[in-house]
Amino acid sequence: MTAILDDMRRLEAAYARGDLSATDLAAAKAELLESVPDADEPVHAVEHAPSRVTRVTIWPMLLLCVLVVPVCAGVALMLTGDLMQSATLAITVLAAITVMLFQQLDS
Repeated sequence: MTAILDDMRRLEAAYARGDLSATDLAAAKAELLESVPDADEPVHAVEHAPSRVTRVTIWPMLLLCVLVVPVCAGVALMLTGDLMQSATLAITVLAAITVMLFQQLDS
């Protein structure tokens, strides 16, 4: 494909220098594109067997984030007294929930 693009650039450069007329440029481009295999054939979509449609809603995950993350952060803050550790735990739980959500979307 790169060779074809290089040829197109050479044709454009020849046209810019005045070596080719507009009709010669169009004809050369058409000939070049016709030489590409499957360039004129339409691309057919791959047919898949109908899959089971699952509807994933965001509300349970959002509710889980709203409830679990602050509870984890609060418990960690009470136990350790360290704000950084509680924030780290809350972010880790949020990341795990996000990964779980993406896994559900994949399947």
